[in-house]
Amino acid sequence: MGAALLAIPTETPAPPQQKIVIESPTRGAVVSSPLRLAGSVALTPMDKTLRYRITDAFGDVIGDGAMDVQGIPGEAGVFSATITHAMWPPGPLRIEVAAADGAAEQTAQIPMLTVNLPQGVSLAINGVAAKLRAETVPRKPNVRFPIDWNGWPRHLRLLFDEDQPGGGFDPRQRQILILPLQDYQRLFRGAEAESFGQAIRAFQALLAERPAQLKQDPLLLPASDLSQAMRAQVRYLEFNGGSGVRFLTHLTQELRPLTASSLIYTFQGLTHDGRYYIAAYLPVTTTALPAAPAEITQTERDEFKRDYFAYAEGIAQKLDAQPKSFTPALAAIDAMIASLRIDGDVLSGKPLSADAPIGWATELLNIRSGPSTRFRIIGQLDPGEQVELFTRNADASWLRIRSESGVVGWVSRDYVDTAFDIRQLPIQP
Repeated sequence: MGAALLAIPTETPAPPQQKIVIESPTRGAVVSSPLRLAGSVALTPMDKTLRYRITDAFGDVIGDGAMDVQGIPGEAGVFSATITHAMWPPGPLRIEVAAADGAAEQTAQIPMLTVNLPQGVSLAINGVAAKLRAETVPRKPNVRFPIDWNGWPRHLRLLFDEDQPGGGFDPRQRQILILPLQDYQRLFRGAEAESFGQAIRAFQALLAERPAQLKQDPLLLPASDLSQAMRAQVRYLEFNGGSGVRFLTHLTQELRPLTASSLIYTFQGLTHDGRYYIAAYLPVTTTALPAAPAEITQTERDEFKRDYFAYAEGIAQKLDAQPKSFTPALAAIDAMIASLRIDGDVLSGKPLSADAPIGWATELLNIRSGPSTRFRIIGQLDPGEQVELFTRNADASWLRIRSESGVVGWVSRDYVDTAFDIRQLPIQP
């Protein structure tokens, strides 16, 4: 009888295990957008692709997509990609990288992007822009045509990224204006001054009462020839040293159906000391409305033609029901407005004294270095431009003034209107 064969147990080798390592960004790193997402895999996937997903502190996805892996399928590989993600809200985020047979995650931080401008203004621009700059807008005299209050005072305009607005004012462009209110009021006289004062007082009453619905068109400054077709998403906001109201509107000169890109976010506010009026205008888009006119349904077109006001009210209700349908996110713009801080005088140059005698140029007027046309011209005044009155010559035919831009010199009395008795000015030889 033959000898029995001894069975020798054998082990089936375990299949290779996937392992993903995220090397950049490092754990807890402060990241911007775009960020570099890099690392390694123990096994390169057959399709040489990984998926990534970035979520914010609330679990909302702020970035996702695919990225390539460099390596031979089944062997070790590396990945590196430049990833764009939303920069709102500031705070922790989680980065996940996954293959079919494994995943890894990393945590990082979105910083608060606060810009401190040399004009004494600071603003956090997360989720709205990557850059911020300021420019001084020259005074525009008020000429009462084609609309009332069409002038504006010398003021500061905040601009985002590489935006290049036109020479005039267009509320459909992205901008924040910081307008000296006292200088604004001085642009107007008579009935127009009273009308402007009433509008400011009515706006102050609105901010004090805070009605949930805006039954009348709220104040928008500077004035323009565009009408408010509707209002939605009304909310009152506080910022450092002031408060105001924000809402979405459609600004237009003609009636037409609204699309996803028709909307403007505007904030209108006042500092508590009454020194500055704040006007912010930012275009937003929404998934709640058709992306293009061709996508508007026939039912909506019929409603638009039948009763525009009912149509616009329906649009407002639709927008009110979908607060998260907007880009940029309304919460991000609100947070930016709430972060606004104004320290001191935002305008360069010495401001006009609050209690100084004041006059106005009645037409384009030369400023001269002395009290006669023999002296050289050192500047000019626009029609209606406000000046501070310092002194006069002996017969009061020339006045020494300071313009809003800070030029000090002499102008002819014949072209200056003032309620002040110029004989009370000191005589300067």
